[in-house]
Amino acid sequence: MSLRIASAAVGIPILAIFVWFGLPAFSVLIAVLAGIGAWEFCLMAENKGHSPDIPVAVTWSVALVATGHVLADDMASQDLGRALAVIIATAALFWQVRRSRVAIGLSGWRMTALAALYPGALLAFAPLLRGLDQGREWVFLLVLVTFATDTAAFAVGKLIGKTPLAPSISPGKTREGAIAGLVAAALSAVALSSLFSLTTSVPTALALGLLMGIAGQVGDLAESRLKRWAGVKDSGTLVPGHGGVLDRLDSIVINLALLYYFLLWAVN
Repeated sequence: MSLRIASAAVGIPILAIFVWFGLPAFSVLIAVLAGIGAWEFCLMAENKGHSPDIPVAVTWSVALVATGHVLADDMASQDLGRALAVIIATAALFWQVRRSRVAIGLSGWRMTALAALYPGALLAFAPLLRGLDQGREWVFLLVLVTFATDTAAFAVGKLIGKTPLAPSISPGKTREGAIAGLVAAALSAVALSSLFSLTTSVPTALALGLLMGIAGQVGDLAESRLKRWAGVKDSGTLVPGHGGVLDRLDSIVINLALLYYFLLWAVN
Protein backbone atom coordinates (compact mmCIF):
# COMPACT_ATOMS: atom_id res chain seq x y z
CA MET A 1 0.00 0.00 0.00
CA SER A 2 2.85 2.39 0.82
CA LEU A 3 4.28 1.81 -2.67
CA ARG A 4 0.91 2.61 -4.24
CA ILE A 5 0.65 5.85 -2.26
CA ALA A 6 4.24 6.84 -3.08
CA SER A 7 3.73 6.16 -6.80
CA ALA A 8 0.51 8.17 -6.82
CA ALA A 9 2.19 11.03 -4.94
CA VAL A 10 4.83 11.22 -7.68
CA GLY A 11 2.75 10.33 -10.74
CA ILE A 12 -0.32 12.52 -10.20
CA PRO A 13 1.58 15.86 -9.97
CA ILE A 14 3.61 14.94 -13.08
CA LEU A 15 0.43 14.17 -15.01
CA ALA A 16 -1.17 17.38 -13.76
CA ILE A 17 1.77 19.44 -15.03
CA PHE A 18 1.58 17.92 -18.52
CA VAL A 19 -2.20 18.38 -18.63
CA TRP A 20 -1.86 22.00 -17.52
CA PHE A 21 0.68 22.98 -20.17
CA GLY A 22 -1.22 21.12 -22.91
CA LEU A 23 -0.06 20.38 -26.44
CA PRO A 24 2.50 19.34 -27.56
CA ALA A 25 4.02 18.27 -24.21
CA PHE A 26 0.84 16.45 -23.21
CA SER A 27 0.77 14.58 -26.53
CA VAL A 28 4.38 13.49 -26.06
CA LEU A 29 3.56 12.03 -22.64
CA ILE A 30 0.51 10.21 -24.02
CA ALA A 31 2.53 8.84 -26.97
CA VAL A 32 5.15 7.46 -24.57
CA LEU A 33 2.43 5.81 -22.48
CA ALA A 34 0.83 4.35 -25.62
CA GLY A 35 4.16 2.88 -26.72
CA ILE A 36 4.76 1.32 -23.31
CA GLY A 37 1.22 -0.02 -23.26
CA ALA A 38 1.71 -1.67 -26.65
CA TRP A 39 4.95 -3.22 -25.41
CA GLU A 40 3.19 -4.60 -22.31
CA PHE A 41 0.41 -6.05 -24.46
CA CYS A 42 2.99 -7.79 -26.65
CA LEU A 43 4.72 -9.31 -23.62
CA MET A 44 1.39 -10.67 -22.39
CA ALA A 45 0.72 -12.12 -25.85
CA GLU A 46 4.15 -13.75 -25.82
CA ASN A 47 3.31 -15.28 -22.45
CA LYS A 48 0.36 -16.93 -24.21
CA GLY A 49 2.59 -18.32 -26.97
CA HIS A 50 2.05 -15.69 -29.67
CA SER A 51 4.85 -13.84 -31.46
CA PRO A 52 3.87 -10.20 -32.01
CA ASP A 53 6.33 -7.77 -33.56
CA ILE A 54 7.02 -5.42 -30.65
CA PRO A 55 8.77 -2.59 -32.59
CA VAL A 56 5.93 -2.45 -35.11
CA ALA A 57 3.26 -2.45 -32.38
CA VAL A 58 5.00 0.32 -30.47
CA THR A 59 5.55 2.38 -33.65
CA TRP A 60 1.93 2.12 -34.73
CA SER A 61 0.64 2.88 -31.24
CA VAL A 62 2.76 6.04 -31.05
CA ALA A 63 1.74 6.97 -34.62
CA LEU A 64 -1.95 6.78 -33.68
CA VAL A 65 -1.43 9.20 -30.80
CA ALA A 66 0.63 11.46 -33.10
CA THR A 67 -2.28 11.49 -35.53
CA GLY A 68 -4.61 12.50 -32.70
CA HIS A 69 -2.24 15.34 -31.83
CA VAL A 70 -2.12 16.58 -35.41
CA LEU A 71 -5.91 16.56 -35.64
CA ALA A 72 -6.18 18.43 -32.33
CA ASP A 73 -3.57 21.04 -33.17
CA ASP A 74 -5.91 23.07 -35.41
CA MET A 75 -3.39 23.16 -38.23
CA ALA A 76 -4.16 24.48 -41.70
CA SER A 77 -5.67 21.77 -43.90
CA GLN A 78 -2.61 21.62 -46.13
CA ASP A 79 -0.26 21.21 -43.17
CA LEU A 80 -2.61 18.65 -41.66
CA GLY A 81 -2.58 16.56 -44.80
CA ARG A 82 1.19 16.66 -45.02
CA ALA A 83 1.66 15.75 -41.38
CA LEU A 84 -0.73 12.81 -41.59
CA ALA A 85 0.97 11.61 -44.77
CA VAL A 86 4.37 11.67 -43.06
CA ILE A 87 3.07 9.81 -39.99
CA ILE A 88 1.29 7.13 -42.00
CA ALA A 89 4.08 6.71 -44.53
CA THR A 90 6.76 6.40 -41.84
CA ALA A 91 4.80 3.81 -39.89
CA ALA A 92 3.94 1.86 -43.06
CA LEU A 93 7.55 1.88 -44.23
CA PHE A 94 8.76 0.64 -40.87
CA TRP A 95 6.13 -2.10 -40.92
CA GLN A 96 7.22 -3.28 -44.36
CA VAL A 97 10.90 -3.34 -43.38
CA ARG A 98 10.14 -5.38 -40.32
CA ARG A 99 7.77 -7.64 -42.24
CA SER A 100 10.45 -8.50 -44.79
CA ARG A 101 12.86 -9.58 -42.05
CA VAL A 102 10.60 -11.29 -39.54
CA ALA A 103 8.22 -14.17 -40.21
CA ILE A 104 5.80 -14.10 -37.29
CA GLY A 105 2.69 -15.67 -38.80
CA LEU A 106 -0.92 -14.58 -38.94
CA SER A 107 -1.53 -14.83 -35.19
CA GLY A 108 1.56 -12.75 -34.55
CA TRP A 109 0.35 -9.97 -36.85
CA ARG A 110 -3.09 -10.12 -35.28
CA MET A 111 -1.57 -9.64 -31.84
CA THR A 112 0.68 -6.90 -33.22
CA ALA A 113 -2.37 -5.01 -34.50
CA LEU A 114 -4.27 -5.48 -31.23
CA ALA A 115 -1.26 -4.35 -29.22
CA ALA A 116 -1.11 -1.14 -31.27
CA LEU A 117 -4.84 -0.45 -31.33
CA TYR A 118 -5.76 -1.11 -27.70
CA PRO A 119 -3.65 1.65 -26.17
CA GLY A 120 -2.90 3.69 -29.30
CA ALA A 121 -6.34 4.14 -30.85
CA LEU A 122 -7.97 4.93 -27.51
CA LEU A 123 -5.19 7.17 -26.18
CA ALA A 124 -5.32 9.12 -29.47
CA PHE A 125 -8.45 10.73 -28.02
CA ALA A 126 -6.37 12.31 -25.22
CA PRO A 127 -4.86 15.11 -27.35
CA LEU A 128 -8.19 15.50 -29.14
CA LEU A 129 -9.92 16.02 -25.79
CA ARG A 130 -7.19 18.37 -24.54
CA GLY A 131 -7.51 20.42 -27.74
CA LEU A 132 -11.20 21.21 -27.15
CA ASP A 133 -12.47 24.39 -25.51
CA GLN A 134 -11.91 23.94 -21.76
CA GLY A 135 -9.95 20.83 -22.69
CA ARG A 136 -7.65 21.14 -19.70
CA GLU A 137 -10.58 21.15 -17.29
CA TRP A 138 -12.26 18.24 -19.07
CA VAL A 139 -9.11 16.12 -18.86
CA PHE A 140 -8.83 16.88 -15.14
CA LEU A 141 -12.48 15.91 -14.72
CA LEU A 142 -11.89 12.66 -16.60
CA VAL A 143 -8.96 11.66 -14.39
CA LEU A 144 -10.62 12.67 -11.12
CA VAL A 145 -13.97 11.02 -11.90
CA THR A 146 -12.16 7.82 -12.86
CA PHE A 147 -10.12 7.99 -9.65
CA ALA A 148 -13.28 8.54 -7.58
CA THR A 149 -14.96 5.57 -9.27
CA ASP A 150 -12.04 3.22 -8.65
CA THR A 151 -11.53 4.37 -5.06
CA ALA A 152 -15.18 4.08 -4.08
CA ALA A 153 -15.57 0.68 -5.75
CA PHE A 154 -12.45 -0.64 -4.01
CA ALA A 155 -13.27 0.78 -0.56
CA VAL A 156 -16.93 -0.26 -0.47
CA GLY A 157 -16.11 -3.64 -1.99
CA LYS A 158 -13.58 -4.29 0.75
CA LEU A 159 -15.82 -3.05 3.56
CA ILE A 160 -19.25 -4.46 2.74
CA GLY A 161 -18.96 -6.18 -0.62
CA LYS A 162 -20.46 -9.67 -0.63
CA THR A 163 -21.91 -10.31 -4.09
CA PRO A 164 -19.31 -11.08 -6.80
CA LEU A 165 -19.56 -8.88 -9.87
CA ALA A 166 -17.67 -11.04 -12.36
CA PRO A 167 -16.03 -13.92 -10.46
CA SER A 168 -14.63 -15.61 -13.56
CA ILE A 169 -12.81 -12.41 -14.56
CA SER A 170 -11.97 -10.59 -11.34
CA PRO A 171 -12.99 -12.42 -8.14
CA GLY A 172 -12.25 -9.43 -5.90
CA LYS A 173 -14.81 -7.10 -7.49
CA THR A 174 -18.32 -6.94 -6.04
CA ARG A 175 -21.67 -5.56 -7.12
CA GLU A 176 -21.81 -3.40 -4.01
CA GLY A 177 -18.48 -1.87 -4.96
CA ALA A 178 -19.63 -1.34 -8.55
CA ILE A 179 -22.74 0.52 -7.38
CA ALA A 180 -20.63 2.68 -5.07
CA GLY A 181 -18.35 3.44 -8.00
CA LEU A 182 -21.30 4.60 -10.10
CA VAL A 183 -22.59 6.85 -7.32
CA ALA A 184 -19.12 8.33 -6.80
CA ALA A 185 -18.71 8.92 -10.54
CA ALA A 186 -22.05 10.72 -10.84
CA LEU A 187 -21.55 12.92 -7.78
CA SER A 188 -17.94 13.78 -8.60
CA ALA A 189 -18.84 14.67 -12.20
CA VAL A 190 -21.49 17.13 -10.97
CA ALA A 191 -19.17 18.61 -8.33
CA LEU A 192 -16.18 18.93 -10.67
CA SER A 193 -18.18 20.44 -13.53
CA SER A 194 -19.29 23.16 -11.12
CA LEU A 195 -15.80 23.60 -9.64
CA PHE A 196 -14.19 23.95 -13.08
CA SER A 197 -17.05 26.15 -14.39
CA LEU A 198 -17.63 23.79 -17.29
CA THR A 199 -20.31 24.56 -19.84
CA THR A 200 -22.73 21.81 -18.91
CA SER A 201 -25.94 21.51 -16.90
CA VAL A 202 -26.33 19.44 -13.73
CA PRO A 203 -28.47 16.75 -15.43
CA THR A 204 -25.92 16.49 -18.26
CA ALA A 205 -23.03 16.20 -15.80
CA LEU A 206 -24.95 13.58 -13.84
CA ALA A 207 -25.59 11.53 -16.98
CA LEU A 208 -21.95 11.90 -18.01
CA GLY A 209 -20.76 10.72 -14.61
CA LEU A 210 -22.94 7.62 -14.74
CA LEU A 211 -21.73 6.77 -18.24
CA MET A 212 -18.10 7.25 -17.21
CA GLY A 213 -18.64 5.11 -14.13
CA ILE A 214 -19.99 2.29 -16.27
CA ALA A 215 -17.37 2.62 -19.01
CA GLY A 216 -14.51 2.86 -16.53
CA GLN A 217 -15.52 -0.32 -14.75
CA VAL A 218 -16.04 -2.12 -18.05
CA GLY A 219 -12.54 -1.08 -19.08
CA ASP A 220 -11.17 -2.37 -15.79
CA LEU A 221 -12.89 -5.73 -16.27
CA ALA A 222 -11.70 -5.94 -19.88
CA GLU A 223 -8.09 -5.50 -18.85
CA SER A 224 -8.56 -8.03 -16.03
CA ARG A 225 -9.88 -10.47 -18.61
CA LEU A 226 -6.83 -9.80 -20.78
CA LYS A 227 -4.48 -10.54 -17.88
CA ARG A 228 -6.36 -13.71 -16.99
CA TRP A 229 -6.09 -14.80 -20.64
CA ALA A 230 -2.35 -14.17 -20.57
CA GLY A 231 -1.90 -15.80 -17.16
CA VAL A 232 -0.28 -12.78 -15.50
CA LYS A 233 -1.09 -10.80 -12.36
CA ASP A 234 -0.12 -7.38 -13.75
CA SER A 235 0.47 -6.05 -17.24
CA GLY A 236 3.94 -4.89 -16.20
CA THR A 237 6.09 -3.61 -13.35
CA LEU A 238 6.79 -0.04 -14.42
CA VAL A 239 4.63 1.61 -11.73
CA PRO A 240 5.66 0.39 -8.24
CA GLY A 241 2.70 -0.95 -6.30
CA HIS A 242 0.35 -0.49 -9.27
CA GLY A 243 1.66 -2.84 -11.98
CA GLY A 244 2.07 -1.64 -15.54
CA VAL A 245 0.84 1.23 -17.66
CA LEU A 246 -2.16 -0.76 -18.89
CA ASP A 247 -3.12 -1.48 -15.29
CA ARG A 248 -3.25 2.27 -14.60
CA LEU A 249 -5.00 3.23 -17.83
CA ASP A 250 -7.60 0.47 -18.08
CA SER A 251 -10.40 2.61 -16.61
CA ILE A 252 -9.34 5.75 -18.46
CA VAL A 253 -8.85 4.71 -22.08
CA ILE A 254 -12.51 3.91 -22.84
CA ASN A 255 -13.62 7.04 -21.00
CA LEU A 256 -11.38 9.15 -23.23
CA ALA A 257 -13.37 8.20 -26.32
CA LEU A 258 -16.67 8.34 -24.45
CA LEU A 259 -16.06 11.81 -23.04
CA TYR A 260 -14.78 13.21 -26.33
CA TYR A 261 -17.85 12.12 -28.30
CA PHE A 262 -20.20 13.00 -25.44
CA LEU A 263 -18.88 16.56 -25.49
CA LEU A 264 -19.27 16.82 -29.26
CA TRP A 265 -22.84 15.55 -29.03
CA ALA A 266 -24.24 16.90 -25.77
CA VAL A 267 -22.21 20.00 -24.93
CA ASN A 268 -20.60 21.62 -27.99
